[in-house]
Amino acid sequence: MKTGRDYPKCNPKFALMDPSYTFSVSKSQMVSGGFDTLSHIMEIYFSGPDEDNVFDDMARALMGNVIRNLRAAIENPENYTARSNLMWAGTMAENRIIKLGKRTDFQCRQMARQLETYTDCDHGGGLAVLQPVYYRHIYKDGPGKFKRFAAEVWGISPEGKTDEEIACAGIDALKDFIREIGLPVTLRELGVDENTDLKAVADSCVSVFGGYRRLAHGEIFEIFRECL
Repeated sequence: MKTGRDYPKCNPKFALMDPSYTFSVSKSQMVSGGFDTLSHIMEIYFSGPDEDNVFDDMARALMGNVIRNLRAAIENPENYTARSNLMWAGTMAENRIIKLGKRTDFQCRQMARQLETYTDCDHGGGLAVLQPVYYRHIYKDGPGKFKRFAAEVWGISPEGKTDEEIACAGIDALKDFIREIGLPVTLRELGVDENTDLKAVADSCVSVFGGYRRLAHGEIFEIFRECL
């Protein structure tokens, strides 16, 4: 079982980062890492509190930045501005600033880690498959947050739509973006099929507290099956 360890005293006091070093990273790894950054920000954003707050505003801006610059870096892998923005967004996703006052929801990441343990799949790819399906399961528990995600990150027009339809359109836009950047949207695309014991994977997952709803192992298994 993969478990997280967080030792703040091991973090650097400061870091000098040169985006040009990332030019040597393959396109597939760059895309996977870029989506992992987006995933971290979403996991912080989709959690309480739901009152208007600075860090949710920052998270939405960062998500838009990652989406825009990941597209630019795919188009031109040596786009220094795009790479530098992705590097800075990755720092902001991990340096605890946007986590202040947030409960955070890392359930889907925990599921992806266990999937990797059993199948050796790519981390960003596992997250890409799981997150849209996971969000379909929980969006009704945080409808306001998902509505703003759709409108402000993806530019979904609210005209003629219910709040639920707007929220679902945002999740659909996320899945479309995943396809656009070449990441998988099904477990089969990761080489996972009926021969993989998804129940064992689900049973090994920790039910994480912090998101809009704590999942039982049965629902985790259901999500894995829906991802096939």
